[in-house]
Amino acid sequence: MKLTLSTILILGILSGLTPLAIDAYLPAIPTIAKNFETDIGLIQLTLSLYLIIFAAFQIIFGPISDAYGRKKVVSAGLILFFLGSLVCAFSQNYEWLLTGRAIQAFGGAAVTVCVSALVRDAFSAEDFVKAMSYIMLVMSVAPLIAPILGGVILITFDWHYIFIFLALIACIALVLFGKNIPETLTEEKRKSLSFKRSLITYWELLNNPGVFSHIMAGALLFSGMMCFITASSYVYIELYGIDEGNYGFLYALNIIGIMFFTTLNSQFISKTGIRKMASYGMIVLLTASIALAIIAFIENPPLILIIVTCIFYIGTLGVLGGTLVAGALNHAGNNNGSVTALAGTARFAAGALSGTLVSLFHNGTVTPMISIMATAGILSFLCFWFIARNIDTPKTNNDL
Repeated sequence: MKLTLSTILILGILSGLTPLAIDAYLPAIPTIAKNFETDIGLIQLTLSLYLIIFAAFQIIFGPISDAYGRKKVVSAGLILFFLGSLVCAFSQNYEWLLTGRAIQAFGGAAVTVCVSALVRDAFSAEDFVKAMSYIMLVMSVAPLIAPILGGVILITFDWHYIFIFLALIACIALVLFGKNIPETLTEEKRKSLSFKRSLITYWELLNNPGVFSHIMAGALLFSGMMCFITASSYVYIELYGIDEGNYGFLYALNIIGIMFFTTLNSQFISKTGIRKMASYGMIVLLTASIALAIIAFIENPPLILIIVTCIFYIGTLGVLGGTLVAGALNHAGNNNGSVTALAGTARFAAGALSGTLVSLFHNGTVTPMISIMATAGILSFLCFWFIARNIDTPKTNNDL
């Protein structure tokens, strides 16, 4: 597989499915709660449900992709995502919405777990980071436009049409992927499917400090972002009185931050090295986390202060998203699918936990959101700086 513009765009679309599934209906959460006559906290929990299933099934789809190849798993995942979107689109009550989100999550897990694995199949560690930086740059368009599109669809039509839009995106992705992306896992590199062996592999990876520390640092950072995603619609719309249609534009500022840091990462990774770029990103994350911790003690903090701090916090994903995964992969041998599955499971399990916590501690203020974000960011920094950063790296890649 060659890193062409079309390849980057297609893989970016695949990577953007779950951000679309999460972000497109954020502006509609208050409306859905009113439509179903249920508490907004329950609707927020549909995000956590998606993340829990998405996280759990990456563990299963990782070994399956190592055994049968990436292409079959991705295609099956896109079909499931399409069906789940239709169930959500035609749901008339809370239970059917939950069912549709669950099916969506199954499909999203199958797709996402294969993207990083197939890129790592085809490229070296440093080229993997470059490729993932470009893919993340394209992927960033999804959460950038998703809340805006969701708000427009909500105002123009009805919230059900948000999920029809997601179904159409899945169809387009299935056609483009099938025609343009080859299978990257050759027959001789495939492993026979054995869940017992898979469990042993996962246990070995978890006991590998180089893998574990990089994965946990990434998971903690991701949990902070998911906390923001879960609670930001309430904070911006209900607490600060931002119009539903304008919420997407404020949310998009965070994605612009990711795109900015992603561009920096792709430009300087060759000169600076993966480890140094990760260290710089962690310093920015720590600074933003400390700022959030301070803001948590301010009664009714200015919205602009929250917005700016969150931009820098979430923006660090543009640097750390690829470098931390590359660090884990570089210590894992020929287990790309299993490592990306483990990393994905850890990220979204942590995200589901933080999303659940912010819903449970909901108290009508901004404090739960920014306190959980600050804690997650500081722990991520500690996990990287004192563990991952000090682990001897394999001789094949001296800068990891």
